[in-house]
Amino acid sequence: MYPSSARHPASLLPASWHSPELLRLLGIKISAPVIEHVVDCVYETAAYALMHSGATISKAFPAHRPRITSFVSAMLSRAEVRTATLLVALVYIVRARPHLYIALEQWSLERVFVGALVTASKYTQDSTLRNVHWAACTGVFGKNDVGRIEREFLEVLDWELGVREADLMEHHEALV
Repeated sequence: MYPSSARHPASLLPASWHSPELLRLLGIKISAPVIEHVVDCVYETAAYALMHSGATISKAFPAHRPRITSFVSAMLSRAEVRTATLLVALVYIVRARPHLYIALEQWSLERVFVGALVTASKYTQDSTLRNVHWAACTGVFGKNDVGRIEREFLEVLDWELGVREADLMEHHEALV
């Protein structure tokens, strides 16, 4: 796949230092099944946070699935998100689950996804979109909303943004 000394585009290390499974994971295309996995993770995290925050999950919550699926798909396309960035966002979504507090159901799914994706993008890339552009990619949040969502998500993660290969591999079976 890569010469042993060649660096994978998503890593600072030679490709030979990574497991072949991780390289396969990084090579997947963002497709409908990948988006479904992202939506599953977002949904599980938001539902967990709502239940543990004492909020009541309405019967309409499952009905939000088509909306969040469309939102995730559109945002990934508009922002031209790379697979490596999306994988880091998935790690952040799962990592946030036990620490997230959601008081209101409205837009909670989208907020979880935006928080994770913006944070992952800024962590993994030297050059990324500004919040005004992220806001345009969402189609529903303003620049100040994106900034607030990002700050809140960073606090939930306690600013622990490092990602290990094992963190990424937790999604291998579902995505490959």
